[in-house]
Amino acid sequence: MSIELEYALEHKNDPAVLCCRMEPGEISHHNLEDPAIFPDLVDTGLLKLDGCLTIGQCLGATLKEVSDSLTPLTAEIVDNIQDPGAGEEEAEEEAPAEAAAPAMAVPAGTQMTFGGGVVKLYIAEGKDIAIEFPV
Repeated sequence: MSIELEYALEHKNDPAVLCCRMEPGEISHHNLEDPAIFPDLVDTGLLKLDGCLTIGQCLGATLKEVSDSLTPLTAEIVDNIQDPGAGEEEAEEEAPAEAAAPAMAVPAGTQMTFGGGVVKLYIAEGKDIAIEFPV
């Protein structure tokens, strides 16, 4: 599934992998897969990220050849690789300081753990509710 531009910019240092078949041309966020699914695909051997460019390097770059979904973007198939750090220092100086997001209130006895692409939520109050879902 393709990702939104804001999400792509937040994950600019994550590996860039095509979400669907793409003809040669400019790479946009619409062509990129959500990096949150990569750990499971790598663990099962369905995806290898060796030599993979980052999302920041691929946004605005050019794909040289027709490529299938879940193809890692490498320097061999991408032209005009971008420098994601260019202009970043100036943008940081001009950007206003953002207010910190308010912390979520969590009832006493609640535990949350993140690992292996899964969120595990345990709620002691009530009937010992435990919830797990992939992220």
